[in-house]
Amino acid sequence: MAVEAVRIVDRPVAPAILRAALELGYTPLQARIIAGRLSDADVANLPALLNLQLSGLTPPDLLPDIDIASECIVSAIKQGLPILLISDFDCDGASAHAVLKFAFRDYFGVPEQQIHSYIGHRLRDGYGVTETLTDRILAEAPSPALIITADQGSTDHERIARLRDRGFMVIVTDHHGVPVCGPPSAAVACVNPVREDSAFPDPYIAGVHVAWLLCCAVRQRLIQNGDLPASAPKLGGLLDLVALGTMADCVDLARSTNNKAIIARGLAIMNAPDARPVWRALYQVSRCSGPVTAATLGFTFGPIINSRGRLDCALGAVDLLMCDDEEEAIRLADILVAHNGERKRVQSQMLRRILPLAEQQVAAGCAAITVFDPEGHPGVQGICAARLVEAYGRPAAYFSPKQGSDHITASLRTVPGFHIRNALAEIAESYPDDFIAWGGHAGAGGVTLKQAGLERFTAAFNATATRVLTAWTPGPRVLSDGELDQIPSLELFNELTVLEPFGRQWETPVFRAEGRILTLRPVGDGTHLKMLLDIGPGRFDAIWFGAARDGVCPVAMGQIIQIAFELDANTFRDETRLQLRVRHAAVSG
Repeated sequence: MAVEAVRIVDRPVAPAILRAALELGYTPLQARIIAGRLSDADVANLPALLNLQLSGLTPPDLLPDIDIASECIVSAIKQGLPILLISDFDCDGASAHAVLKFAFRDYFGVPEQQIHSYIGHRLRDGYGVTETLTDRILAEAPSPALIITADQGSTDHERIARLRDRGFMVIVTDHHGVPVCGPPSAAVACVNPVREDSAFPDPYIAGVHVAWLLCCAVRQRLIQNGDLPASAPKLGGLLDLVALGTMADCVDLARSTNNKAIIARGLAIMNAPDARPVWRALYQVSRCSGPVTAATLGFTFGPIINSRGRLDCALGAVDLLMCDDEEEAIRLADILVAHNGERKRVQSQMLRRILPLAEQQVAAGCAAITVFDPEGHPGVQGICAARLVEAYGRPAAYFSPKQGSDHITASLRTVPGFHIRNALAEIAESYPDDFIAWGGHAGAGGVTLKQAGLERFTAAFNATATRVLTAWTPGPRVLSDGELDQIPSLELFNELTVLEPFGRQWETPVFRAEGRILTLRPVGDGTHLKMLLDIGPGRFDAIWFGAARDGVCPVAMGQIIQIAFELDANTFRDETRLQLRVRHAAVSG
């Protein structure tokens, strides 16, 4: 795919972090990994950043509007008002929807028939509390009622005002950026940690985490009011769902004092004998082996849950997450696996169509890639944008037509050092008449434009990237933690597991080395390569997934290669052996 050679780039090591990690008792290798993912500015907060205990979680009290929101919800519960849940259509939104519904039904005693679920359709409605979604609610939902959004709503003042004027109280829970003019004033409350007036110290939590914190605050208020006993169950039993949404939304795990602890606890729940049917079903239909890990959530469970909202209504994903029967959960999971297979097919077709245009822009020296695919699927364009970033090492915007209108919509992804939401804000300020809607955060965003504005957007996006990314060398890269000064072993692998869970900004350690290919054979669907490598004093089994994705084997037996790899444990017939998971390899010289 790439027209430029992939570079293996060593991460810089923050010296103050390295010293502090050693003083905290981490091994030299562990300290080196930590120091490659944080900066010296983080040193004072290092113990909190490495904490995996739930006792270290930030309480909900510091969230803006949390008291107003919890008081309003308790009042609505007492009055027996209908409660409408509106969430985003991605995995974070579906997980948040399930958390809210579980909490209200199972913890707060709200009858299920009193809870109404709405999720916008990605193609027909688009992201957020849109006009079409608002029309649907006004046409069919009971009123007066309380509406709680999840993972959206911070930029939807006009639609929220329409709902308010028709007898709905709206509470926004979100983690996306808030407009310069502030949170939606038509909402009763906007619980969002990234508000300018927020005292919440961790702006990196996912939307599902915000929803869970709201539920924790509601529980506490119900207890204070005497409506629940002090012994009422805490909401820690929902952290498996919070972990899924957190991992799938690719939020920052390095600089968050909460996310790694949430994921670690969620994984413990998923791996317990009494885990929810959804986890056992997803494990079975995706043919997993070994324990459920953060990588399982990010690369297997998350994409399957996400697939429903990409191609159809995401309520099916919520049904699976909440299913209490394992046989039914397997049936629902099989449907989502089929959706995910269709998503992969559509994705492959879209990338084949658009790669020549992307390569033209790279060859022309563009600092950012903007493509328009007349046949593109809006539900898949975000993944395609991410693939363009991986292949070309540049921010990317992937546009396609918006269904039912003459507008176009894009998903954007980025490289380190280029803040997507800030870039969109700057471009929208320059060309306000071109923009219909936009939003996002540091790592990703979305925009809807008038089609006539595409050329202006393309030029402005590239100009912004050119100005901001002065220290960035464009091109595909694999970040490395350098060479290992020890022979790779299962003991080293286990030493590194202390730093789990790994994820965005807290990536799995990758090392580089030079070695010779002793044996080589395709496995699986033919795109994966199984190798035996001679590296230094040892020989190591290795697997390179997707190596021959374009139908061409990039290496040959007998060649000396530069390799970037992760340490992995492969269990077969009850025997666990070290395996190198290749991230990139190229012939030396």
